[in-house]
Amino acid sequence: MRQKITSGILYGVVHFSVEIASFYLLFSRISSSPIWWALALLFDAVAFLPQGIIGNLTDRYPRCRIGLIGAILMMLALLTPSDIPALCIIALGNAMIHISGANHTLRDCRGSITPNALFVGGGSFGVITGQILGGIGEQLLILIPLCLLIISAFIMENLQRADSSADKPVSFDICADKSDSLIVLYAFFGVAVRGYIAYAIPTEWNKTVSQTVALFVCMGIGKIMGGILCDRIGYRRTTVFSLLGGLPFLLAGNSNMVVSLIGIALFSMTMPVTIAALASKFPHQPGFAFGITTIGLFIGTMPVFFIRPQSLLAHQIVVLILTAAALPAIITCIQKGK
Repeated sequence: MRQKITSGILYGVVHFSVEIASFYLLFSRISSSPIWWALALLFDAVAFLPQGIIGNLTDRYPRCRIGLIGAILMMLALLTPSDIPALCIIALGNAMIHISGANHTLRDCRGSITPNALFVGGGSFGVITGQILGGIGEQLLILIPLCLLIISAFIMENLQRADSSADKPVSFDICADKSDSLIVLYAFFGVAVRGYIAYAIPTEWNKTVSQTVALFVCMGIGKIMGGILCDRIGYRRTTVFSLLGGLPFLLAGNSNMVVSLIGIALFSMTMPVTIAALASKFPHQPGFAFGITTIGLFIGTMPVFFIRPQSLLAHQIVVLILTAAALPAIITCIQKGK
């Protein structure tokens, strides 16, 4: 099991590096654009939506070096002078590395979701680090994401060479005995709700760099702790603890940083639950299963680019309704007693 945790940590480092590179480019070259919001939406679309297709291809050809290809694309993007092509190329490379990490940490996990949670959680730390580096405005800082991508390529190549489970099915067995379409629908909805709330939650306290760092750190910690709790106390208990435990903190944390951060960390714990349920339903297609969750994240976050509740009360009502609907949806995906 220690070997699987080590793989999860290493892929967490890869995910950390990938998001640094992505958000360094976004904040050093794109964020000053008058159509910044549209370009940010474009990045999300290219990074999230193709993962189902890429995942399906890697499920069929598991020995494909998709992570290495993604790292090369991202390095090329950082050196591409034209902003929009660079944005699309780095987002596509980002998507490829996500699928590489998902395949490795889901297939080679022996029924534990913790390695995948370590992989996914690492990205939150990279997002804020990339934003800070990109906002400094020093051109030589591009060497940091470039070096991290080279290291990531080396890590992924060595892990894939040592992986004997590249063509083995996922060993989870937690999915409820329901139709494929129903499981996909319920898990998709749960992911979309988490995505929406993570982006749309009002945080009047979030006004300094240190506070933004704390926000993303708590997201990452929540995802990792969710994986650990799923393996320790079960998926159903983790879901109930996450959603019901985090709800009052989300509702009351608009102007209180500590209260809000507790809610954000707790709510983030549902991430490994939905991934594990889908991977359990599609044991021979972990890349496709992971891709469903990223599409759900995109759909959940997309409304934030166009409309948000106009008052704190309206937002609290939306969060309450969505959480009340997400809890039974996610629970329905999981076998009784798990």
